[in-house]
Amino acid sequence: MAYQFIDAAVEGGVLIVTLDDQPTRNAIGDEMAGELNQELERLEAEADLRALVLTGRDPAFCSGANVKRMNEANEARGDTSVPEGVTPWDNLQQQWDTMASGESYMDGVRFVPLRLHNLQKPSIAAVNGYAMGLGMGIALSCDIRIASETARFSETFIRRGLIPADGSCWQLPRMIGLSNTFLLQYTGDAIEAREAYRLGMVSKVVPHSELMAATMELATRLANGPTYSMALTKKLIQESLFKNLEESLLLAGPAQNIARSTSDHKEGVRAFVEKRQPVYKGR
Repeated sequence: MAYQFIDAAVEGGVLIVTLDDQPTRNAIGDEMAGELNQELERLEAEADLRALVLTGRDPAFCSGANVKRMNEANEARGDTSVPEGVTPWDNLQQQWDTMASGESYMDGVRFVPLRLHNLQKPSIAAVNGYAMGLGMGIALSCDIRIASETARFSETFIRRGLIPADGSCWQLPRMIGLSNTFLLQYTGDAIEAREAYRLGMVSKVVPHSELMAATMELATRLANGPTYSMALTKKLIQESLFKNLEESLLLAGPAQNIARSTSDHKEGVRAFVEKRQPVYKGR
């Protein structure tokens, strides 16, 4: 299918999605989010698609939300202000209480990180350049991040007087700790790929010319693996973030029982006994 804001290709069971809106440095809006969601639905639906690689058209991964559209929305909204004499936390609590009555603030753009987080097939972000604001949140929502040496990461929301509403308030403390999260989100400073690696945000940093080759090597390996068990592993990891060790082990029991029933498990054991490489099917 031909898209306006993304490019999609398939290679060896890997769906490669490239964010592609060069005039905005691949800024994400409702249209791009809609196209991306279509490809993620295809990834989940088609058995032959076993892994995702998400990248951007050079020189950026994703510059975040479209600031020009923000300005247009602000002008259409007119003059607004926060109530005087009410603390930020009290004001927020009032908004949360309103949301609890049925109002929802989950728009199409901010749905993308959640959609990636909930993917049941492995995903890799090949961060080829600037990942700013929501663009950084999208990269963090993939299972694994491989960064080009030219990659830059920034929680740039604060520089627009905004907050990280893209899931990174949940993701970053778990990856890099509270102090580093506050530092990045309070300042909006951009960090280079090596610093992102030191903090634990990315798994590997490679020369720019080698980024897609390194990413595809790993993505193809994952796509050829027992991806059903990878899905179980991902869910167990996510649930274990809120559990103690004993509770995590209890959750692991049913997951292992399911894994034992897969054809991939039987193939893995059979291949070991027969001293050959297994051929996994993802089921």
